[in-house]
Amino acid sequence: MPVKAFPFDKLDEKIENVYEAVIIAARRARQINDEQMIQVRTLMEGEDAEDDEAPRINREDILDLEKLPKPVATALKELLDQKLEHEYLDKEEK
Repeated sequence: MPVKAFPFDKLDEKIENVYEAVIIAARRARQINDEQMIQVRTLMEGEDAEDDEAPRINREDILDLEKLPKPVATALKELLDQKLEHEYLDKEEK
């Protein structure tokens, strides 16, 4: 898989504060990673079942999960496409 450079110039056009953008993307990347881990655990739990009636894991499904884009890349793309929403907490809420 070839490595692609991230277009930071586009990020500068759409985001006022790069530091905030990094935090937003990092938090979203963690969410994406958690979702992917749930998928992997679900597949692996099905494989551990000793029931004959339990569905067998298709190895291609696991390989498809390995081919998913990296969570950080997905989060940055969502940020560039302005699909992420964020809000500031009031000081009283902290």
